Amino acid sequence: MRRGLMLSALILLRHAATSMPPARLDAAETQRAAAIADFLQLYNPTVLVSAPERACADTLAPLASRLDLEVTASADLAAEQPKFPGDGGPAHAAAWFASRALRALPDARRTAVVCAEGVVLAAALVAIAARDDHDLSAYGFTLPLEGPQTLPPGGGWVVHRDDGRLVDVKSLAPR
Repeated sequence: MRRGLMLSALILLRHAATSMPPARLDAAETQRAAAIADFLQLYNPTVLVSAPERACADTLAPLASRLDLEVTASADLAAEQPKFPGDGGPAHAAAWFASRALRALPDARRTAVVCAEGVVLAAALVAIAARDDHDLSAYGFTLPLEGPQTLPPGGGWVVHRDDGRLVDVKSLAPR
C-alpha cells in the first residue's frame, strides 16, 4: 500500500530561438523566454538543465533569475550526432540522442526544466516512456525525430511523474 504521492514534473522545452542553428536570442525571442518563465515558474522547478547552445541557456535565464537557480549546461543534450557507418539514419540518431539525454536528466523525483533542440527532447521523451513502460501512441502529438524542426520555439512537453515514473504527458504550447 502506498503511503502518499511523490509528484514531480519534467518540462522538456525547446529553446525560444527561431533561427537555425540557434544563436543569441533577439528582442522578440527574449520576450518569448520571459513569457515562458511566467508560466514555468508555476511548476516551481528546482533544477534547470540546458543544452550547450547559447539559445538554450538564454531561454532559461529569466526563469533562473526569478527562482534564484543556476542553469547547468550539459554536453549530453547537444543536437550534434556522430557519423554512423553504413545506413545510420533517423533510428540511429534517435537512439544516440536518447542514450545521451537520459544521462543529463536530473533525479526523476525533482521538478526540472530541460531546454534543448526538439529532436533531442523527443528522443528523451521516447526513452523515458520506454523505461517506464508508458505507451505514447495514445497521445495526439507528433515527435520530431527526423526531418525539419517541427517543434515550435518555446514548445515541448510536460512529463508528469509519480515517484519518478511517467504517468502522463501534456503538450507544452509556445508562449
